[in-house]
Amino acid sequence: MAISIIQEEYKNDPWKVLVCCILLNQTNNKQVRPLIESFFLKWPNSFELMKEDAEVISDFIKATGFQNVKAKRLKSFSLEWSDGLRDPKLFTGVGKYGKEAWRIFVQNDLDFIPSDKKLKMYLDAL
Repeated sequence: MAISIIQEEYKNDPWKVLVCCILLNQTNNKQVRPLIESFFLKWPNSFELMKEDAEVISDFIKATGFQNVKAKRLKSFSLEWSDGLRDPKLFTGVGKYGKEAWRIFVQNDLDFIPSDKKLKMYLDAL
């Protein structure tokens, strides 16, 4: 059984993988999938996103819930990324789920048991 994980579609762009994780925090695929492609068309990289007003980002991601918190986290994370930081343990707004997704989709580490059930199901299906 194949399981659809949004981050898999963006595994060639580590910044986008973690943006997906931040957007998925406290929500699920059904709220994020309809807007993710448009999100990346509007803000294709960390430089573009960190320049945007938090209110504009918040309005755009409203369907994901906790949009004000997420908008601030996305801006902070994008600033850290633009400054050259590449350690998911240190990024603003990237928790355990994001760190595990980083291992799978960026580092291609498939030899561990994630704590997140969706990530576990994804690895089990491989």
